[in-house]
Amino acid sequence: MQLSLNPSLCPSFRLTEFLQLAKEAGFSAVELNRSEGESSPIHPEVSVRMVREQLQAAGLQLTGLNIRPLTGRKADSDERNLGYNLRQLEWDIHLGRALGLRTANLCGGARTDEARADLRAGVQQLLRRIPDLSLNLGSAPNTPVQDLADYQALIPCLDPRARVLLDTGALLAAGEGPLRVAQVFGRRLGVVHLREVSFEGDLACEELLHHLREIGYQGVLVVALAPADKPLETARQARQYLERILSS
Repeated sequence: MQLSLNPSLCPSFRLTEFLQLAKEAGFSAVELNRSEGESSPIHPEVSVRMVREQLQAAGLQLTGLNIRPLTGRKADSDERNLGYNLRQLEWDIHLGRALGLRTANLCGGARTDEARADLRAGVQQLLRRIPDLSLNLGSAPNTPVQDLADYQALIPCLDPRARVLLDTGALLAAGEGPLRVAQVFGRRLGVVHLREVSFEGDLACEELLHHLREIGYQGVLVVALAPADKPLETARQARQYLERILSS
């Protein structure tokens, strides 16, 4: 399993600052957010070329990009318009491709039957349009996918390139156990986001990581913590803690 760092713990850091932090904390890979924080690759003072060059200069691999949600609606008017929303997402996906990615992370819109139908149809359309793409579907409270039952109703209906983004914080916020999701969909996990981790004997985290190792998960573990007063210290502590578990 590969450890990667998300800039969620330092949202005010520009890209160069975040990459330096990740390097100093001992990470070899990072994940970026399209719409959150100053390190976004669509920052008005940053170009795709600059992002590639900064990653290369820092010696860091880009493992993922969290793109806009698949809501089926226009952001400016809230009008239902799946085609418009998919064009926005394709722009985000091709941004990721320009940065060397063949996958993207996304969530759905509101927790309604309409949004659920648009999520299912939209994912299928994106995967048909871009044959070498995989999509990691994340959960979030009050969206079409917030717990295990929602994943069970959706994932089997989708192309195998639609995979599960297991987000520990989002699942726990919805009252769902991340380990349960991993036990059911372990073979279809695309990426794991670790948000709710204490790094001080967190048994739930340890059980999840041991299970992932037992089933042969070889994907990415993204440290995606809440903003921290001392982000470098927090990132380093997280890496050391996770490496200790994975080596035990």
